[in-house]
Amino acid sequence: MRIQRSHLTLLLNRLYDRGDERFTVSHPSTEVDELLTIELDKPDNCTIRFRKQRDDYASARDEVRRTHPEAVAEDLPRPDQYVKAAVSSGIVSIENVDEISRLVERYGDPDLLAGHPPVFAGFDTNLVPWRIDRILGLRDPDEGVGYVNGFVLATGVRDELDWDYKCHDTRPFVDAFGGAYEEYWNQPLGSARIGRLGLIAYRNIRDIQQADEVECDAGDEAIVAAYDAYQRDRRSQMLLFSNDRTFVERARGHTLLAQHIDLPGDLPRKATATWREVELLLYTLALVFGVVELPGVTVHGVWRGKDELDWQRERLKLDCRSTTLEPQLECDLSIAESYEETRLR
Repeated sequence: MRIQRSHLTLLLNRLYDRGDERFTVSHPSTEVDELLTIELDKPDNCTIRFRKQRDDYASARDEVRRTHPEAVAEDLPRPDQYVKAAVSSGIVSIENVDEISRLVERYGDPDLLAGHPPVFAGFDTNLVPWRIDRILGLRDPDEGVGYVNGFVLATGVRDELDWDYKCHDTRPFVDAFGGAYEEYWNQPLGSARIGRLGLIAYRNIRDIQQADEVECDAGDEAIVAAYDAYQRDRRSQMLLFSNDRTFVERARGHTLLAQHIDLPGDLPRKATATWREVELLLYTLALVFGVVELPGVTVHGVWRGKDELDWQRERLKLDCRSTTLEPQLECDLSIAESYEETRLR
């Protein structure tokens, strides 16, 4: 069955009800195996234990490379992308959030009635797949680091995200990790899936009322120049964010305000999360790994026939290995979807 990210609570509820309030999220390979353990509790007090630290995961990925074809190893996220998946859920914090807060407090929330220029945030490509606008909370001063008037997106960023590398031979993946990988047919592999995550995030920002888009080529110089021209032509103040120090220095060379985002180098042994953050983590892990396993259910981030609407609506595919879990979830999902349809009428 297909399920939207926002409905993953139904899966968590069923796991909790059947006694799996503490469960492991694993990759199907014997090399990677257990990634983390989730202990469900109160809505804002779940416990996450990361079984695979960055170095542990890097060693497991190297073992996959030694024992399987290169394409199979490259389908696994890089160690830094594994860490970023946890950051994008909000469970693991950015390292320099206080520094970012000071920047936004100083330049954000301008007094437009007094003639101060509006402040717009812009992003480098390396941050967009990881929900950086939501993580920083730039439009919610009560929960985020501060307030900006809107966002500016450079089409060069979109073009750097928009590339595809699809699977046209599932045999190496099936041989390595099992029959669940038959679903890989004609679906994006490896970093291409992360690019798709970035494209969805880009479009979600672009389509809000307080967003603008500027045309430019791909590449740091073209992207920075586009932001610079926007600031000059629109008499506004740009705040740029990147995980690349070279991009930041290039932007500052254009006299733009630019902030480096220090992402954590590793995962904590233990973290606290809300149920919503657990949902985001499961969704992101399913996308970056392609397939993850929970008790009684295999979660597919991509599957044979996944289309653009599935990407836009943040759908996953669940293959229930438990014969009792599947009808329960189907019933719960039918009720939830019917309620939403009625509410929207």
